[in-house]
Amino acid sequence: MKREQITFGRFSNDEWTTVNGFASVQHILDRIKSEINWTGYQLWIHGSILCDVDTHDVDLSIMGPFIPQKINYLLEQIVRIGFEEKTFCDVKYIVSKSLYDPKRDSVKTIHFASYQPKIRFGNQTYNYATPVGDLFMTSQQFPMPKMIRNGYDYKSPVRVI
Repeated sequence: MKREQITFGRFSNDEWTTVNGFASVQHILDRIKSEINWTGYQLWIHGSILCDVDTHDVDLSIMGPFIPQKINYLLEQIVRIGFEEKTFCDVKYIVSKSLYDPKRDSVKTIHFASYQPKIRFGNQTYNYATPVGDLFMTSQQFPMPKMIRNGYDYKSPVRVI
C-alpha cells in the first residue's frame, strides 16, 4: 500500500495498492470489460505491470475509431474504476494508430489523448496535455528515459479487449 494524494479530473484518492504482474490486476480488467461498452475499440496493457515488479499503476492504451465523445467516455470510465480499485490506471487513447513495442521498436513517438490535461500528486500539479478540439492531446517519445534507467525487460503490449 502506498499513501499519496492523487487528484485527476473529478477523482481523488490517497491510498494506492501495490500491484505486481498481470494476475494482480485481473479483477480491474474484468470490471473494465464488464462495465464499459467496448464495441469497435481495443484495450491494450503494457509497461512495468508485465515485468513482474512492484508498481502502483497500470499502463493501458485504447485503440479504435476517432470519436472524441466515445474516447472521453472510455478514458473517464477506466480512470474511475482505477480510483475505485485504488490502482492508478494510466490510460491513453492512441491517436497515432500504433503502440510502442519494446521488443520491435527502437525509438518511436506516440500521439495520444488523455482523460484530463493535468494531474495533481500531493501538492504538485503536472500539466501534460493540451486541449485540441474535444480531446486533451500530447506526444511521448519511447522508450521513455525511466524505461532505459530502470533496466526492466519490457514485454510487448498485450491486447485485453
